[in-house]
Amino acid sequence: MQNTQTTWINRRQCGHGSIKLSTTALAALPVPKIAAVAKFYKAFPLIAGFLTASTKAAMADSMAQFRDVCTTKFDARRNLAMVLYSGCVLGVSCEIMYNRIFPIIFGGGVEGSAVMALKMTLFDGFVNAPLLWLPPAYIAQALVYGYPKRDAIKKYITDVKENGLLKKYWSLWLPVSMINFLLVPAHFRIAFVAAVSFFWMIILSVVANNDQDVDSCPVEPEPTMLNPRALD
Repeated sequence: MQNTQTTWINRRQCGHGSIKLSTTALAALPVPKIAAVAKFYKAFPLIAGFLTASTKAAMADSMAQFRDVCTTKFDARRNLAMVLYSGCVLGVSCEIMYNRIFPIIFGGGVEGSAVMALKMTLFDGFVNAPLLWLPPAYIAQALVYGYPKRDAIKKYITDVKENGLLKKYWSLWLPVSMINFLLVPAHFRIAFVAAVSFFWMIILSVVANNDQDVDSCPVEPEPTMLNPRALD
């Protein structure tokens, strides 16, 4: 005899057998956990953003280093630079910008409207990106590796002028930002960007090192900066 404490709430005949779903099975679904995560992101947005972004950066950079044929051992300083940059710039600064400053700047629009999302996307891509989001990635690396911050800024300017840094940034992050501001709930915007940039950083690393030969690597390779937004 079946346990009387189990209540069957659904029964579907299927051929000679049946499929049964109990309240016990429903309780095993991760819905309460998802609700708890959403509550945490709403209650502590800055902490949640920092933890999400910094953890993502640590994992993504570790995988990128593993794929780098010129890297013979784990570079903890490089990993630390990515963690500090991603946690502080993406996790904290972007949370403040997207969910606290943007509603003030674009307060005349309707939350979730296409017009407001477009304004936020353009401002983020053409104002925030070149001035706020990208330069700190180079400065963070300079601080960790101990070379002058002036050299870091020069390298950033060189990447913008000669290596098409901003064009690469805009080709991915303008459509991603539009989706983010239009469809993603405000408390999950940072997590959404972190998820996209995690896979983007791995893809960049694989493509960049696909044709690289170990014999062509320098004896002491200088620290290289990937597309900084990929480290968000």
